[in-house]
Amino acid sequence: MNVTGEVEMPALPPVPQVVKLKVEGTYHDAHWLNIYYDHYTGGPPSAGDLASFLLHLAGNMVTAYAAEMSADNEITLLTAEDLTSSTGASASRVVSVFGVRAGDFMPASVAMVASMEIGRRYRGGHPRKYLPWGTAGTMASGSTIDWDSSFLADCQIKFGTVNSEQLAGGPWGSTTFDENVNVSYVTAGARRVTPQVDIITEGVCRSRICSQRRRLGKVGG
Repeated sequence: MNVTGEVEMPALPPVPQVVKLKVEGTYHDAHWLNIYYDHYTGGPPSAGDLASFLLHLAGNMVTAYAAEMSADNEITLLTAEDLTSSTGASASRVVSVFGVRAGDFMPASVAMVASMEIGRRYRGGHPRKYLPWGTAGTMASGSTIDWDSSFLADCQIKFGTVNSEQLAGGPWGSTTFDENVNVSYVTAGARRVTPQVDIITEGVCRSRICSQRRRLGKVGG
């Protein structure tokens, strides 16, 4: 417990040769965040290496995001952090890129869900991304639960770009990204001593319109 009376959470254990990538934005008065993990080979990246990596993503991965977002939705920040140790390098890049899809915007809680397939089954579901994609005009005709099939197909292409761009253009310094991975810090409700790292074998955009209610925050703040 610190001097303010708050309970301090223990630091997360290191994840060797993995970089955590965050893509953040705002949707009117809501904030959204997607997290990816990239495995690398070679030496650890410097802050400059990660900054160059983010510059690359700002021109490619961000474009794929914007293609499927409402014009009311803005990408604002990219962050990369080497998880190999508590002193691993980090970098961030402020951006301002709006979506290009016109039409009535959806509530902040609505999301395109992309399943991240791994070679391990476990209780509690699977890794996934709640992407801030779509507008009221991308819903299937006469449906309130499914995305339009052509929109879904385009999202699948763009999500493939999102994942491939995380690994493109290397090496960055002595670092080469070779796999998109998932990192699990918890098992059976307990913190893992050593995080479980699983290779992402496929990313699949789902037809069902899903909800990310945490974006709305608590009632009354």
